[in-house]
Amino acid sequence: MPKRVSRKIYAKPAAWAAGCALLFLAAGRLAAADLAVVVSNNSGPYAEAYAAFKAALDIPSDFYDASKPGFVPPEEGTYAVAFGAKAAAAEYPPGTHLVYALAPVTGRGRGWREISMVPAPGAAIEAYKRLQPGLKRLAVFWAAYPGEKYLEDLAVAGEKAGIHIISAKLMDPDFFPERLRHLMGKMDAFWLMPDPALINKNSLMVLASFSCANGIPFYAPTYALVLNGASASFAPDFSEAGAAAARAIMNIHNGEKQPKVTYPEKNIMRINYDLVERCHWPINK
Repeated sequence: MPKRVSRKIYAKPAAWAAGCALLFLAAGRLAAADLAVVVSNNSGPYAEAYAAFKAALDIPSDFYDASKPGFVPPEEGTYAVAFGAKAAAAEYPPGTHLVYALAPVTGRGRGWREISMVPAPGAAIEAYKRLQPGLKRLAVFWAAYPGEKYLEDLAVAGEKAGIHIISAKLMDPDFFPERLRHLMGKMDAFWLMPDPALINKNSLMVLASFSCANGIPFYAPTYALVLNGASASFAPDFSEAGAAAARAIMNIHNGEKQPKVTYPEKNIMRINYDLVERCHWPINK
């Protein structure tokens, strides 16, 4: 039986539509510039994000699939958009204005701009507080991504909502059992960041088992992990990441201010209802 999932979208549809309209009006101005789009592979979330990117900014561009044999990244160009970690890790020409999405990378190059894989701190706190009204202490597991600045901003947002953020930085997923034991009785839930250094089959099994055995919600970075035992996920929509990348590269081309990190406006809450009662998670149904 497929898992029943709650799908709540927190978005600003009017603003999103207006932004897309402006992109279409400005597309001609970017058409004369060189633009490369690189995907880690042309399937799954990367394909979904790329489709939304093209829908929002339908202009000529050179397309690269980093999963193809013999892949060579763009050798020249002024603007580039990368979807996925492999695409973002490619070597781009010096001076390239790059926007990257669906990649757990913290600012690698000068002039690079990130479309975040995590929700804005305030939005995340609001969503998890609504899901778990008794949430007072939230442990956050991370290694490098999304970085110290995000954790600091999350702590500020948490303080305003009466939630203490515990920054649980780990450099190796093998340390999860020890850290979980140490945090027992000191946290009401824990949130795993989309950091590849911490995510493998064993670490996910450890986190899911601990969560269910102790009735402590495990908030995951993606819906796929909800299907593998996590309590819930509140994460950006892949399509919105693509549309946000289109808006960002357009802003850069037009000389407008573009923040180093942009948080997608659309985030989706998905809940693992199949395990709520069995695991005694104190979350709203």
